[in-house]
Amino acid sequence: MAAIRPIKAAQSLASRLCASRGRVCTPTTTQACGYCCQHIAHSSSNTPTTQYACPSTHHALPPTPTTTPPRKINRRTELDFEELRALQVAGDIALIDVRDSTERENYGGIPGSLNIPLCKIKVALQLSEEDWIREFNMEKPDLQDRNLVFYARGPNASSAAVEIAHRLGYKRSRHYTGGWEDYCQKTGLPLKKSQDKGFVNYYTNNFDQYFL
Repeated sequence: MAAIRPIKAAQSLASRLCASRGRVCTPTTTQACGYCCQHIAHSSSNTPTTQYACPSTHHALPPTPTTTPPRKINRRTELDFEELRALQVAGDIALIDVRDSTERENYGGIPGSLNIPLCKIKVALQLSEEDWIREFNMEKPDLQDRNLVFYARGPNASSAAVEIAHRLGYKRSRHYTGGWEDYCQKTGLPLKKSQDKGFVNYYTNNFDQYFL
């Protein structure tokens, strides 16, 4: 009789465990479910799990829902909305919109940004200080300027601009990865998107020429 008590106690424990999770577990002569086995093993090392099992109505635990963690910012080449806003408030940023001028005119841009399309970035960054001021009416960013920031609609074109700038010696330049779309979402501005698929793929189709 003494040997039966641990088994009954374990069975009772299994029933309580299952009931607490909205399931029913009954004794049989087959293997118990993994959930019951795990808890019974902790409560009674002398009780074989073959003394009871779960009916078909007792299903395995549902998989734990997983969520994709937010992408980490590479602070060496990227910045997020919060840092962008901080630089704007401080007035210490050279923000360059590398979208095509037509896209900027039709869909808007971040206030205070200068529009230099991606296809012209390489030439523009090689201008002399005097020519830069004459062309853009602003001081040219220094080679060591960490606050030279590029942005586009999303991360692709601005990432290409950073690559070009780094090759030309602007090793500390970065890009706002969220771009115009993220800026609109964070500030509540209306976001208009082009319906022209060719226009959407413009930078992808012409990517290589910007590095020549």
